[in-house]
Amino acid sequence: MDPLDYLKSVGGVARVGLLRRQGYSERAVRNLATAGAAQPRKGVWALPDADPAFLQAIVSDSLLTCASGAIRYGLWIKDRPVRLHLAAKHRRGTHRPRHGGLRFEPHHQLPIAGIEDIVVHALTCLPEVDAIAIAQSAMRFQGVSRAALEAQLGARYYGVARRRLAKADGLSESVPEISARLLFDAAGLEFRRQVQVPGVGRVDFMLGGWLIVEVNGYQFHSSRDAWRKDMARLNAAQALGYATLSFAPEQVWNAPDVVLRDIRAVLRRGRPA
Repeated sequence: MDPLDYLKSVGGVARVGLLRRQGYSERAVRNLATAGAAQPRKGVWALPDADPAFLQAIVSDSLLTCASGAIRYGLWIKDRPVRLHLAAKHRRGTHRPRHGGLRFEPHHQLPIAGIEDIVVHALTCLPEVDAIAIAQSAMRFQGVSRAALEAQLGARYYGVARRRLAKADGLSESVPEISARLLFDAAGLEFRRQVQVPGVGRVDFMLGGWLIVEVNGYQFHSSRDAWRKDMARLNAAQALGYATLSFAPEQVWNAPDVVLRDIRAVLRRGRPA
């Protein structure tokens, strides 16, 4: 791979040190200028269409972290960040939010913090649903150890972060489910999650032993066929005498009072005869 192709493969921007570690000679690196690359600062080469987040991180001697790093690893998150979250060992510059406390090895080629650092920063920075979603998906899909995270959260001022990590218990299977769980907790509802119901299958929430609540949305299913199967499960549950309610993620996020009103109305009516 020539240096131009390599530069493209890492987002269009890289430090000279990285290029040299890949085996490119000083002359080959300088020749990037003939392909349209420029040096936004000494020791950095960037193409005109370089990834803007990577460019800002590298030029400021920082790493993407928290929400900005989480999306690069494909972790769950409800709200994509409107501002870059950067981490650095130095305190130069005025960029906010800027995180410190880098403890783990960063990505070996890209300007992204290690996943463990990303999770720790998310637990201390983001809204609760995003913090829990990032932590849970990092442990579920990226092999992040809960013990490794807990070891970084021992100080007294990490109390909120520890409580959030404890809620990332692996039961919820999507960001909407995490959002619903937090909503029901805050409302004082008693429920169980991911309950196996004979003749129906696993359901998102069970209240009172007879009210099934599902958080459904086509975009959160692997296919339209999976979505249809979910609808068939709810029909089967009703045929077996369970009451069922199904909410779209947007209802949980944008109309939580309506969701709680509907649930409480069904609970007041009691179990179907």
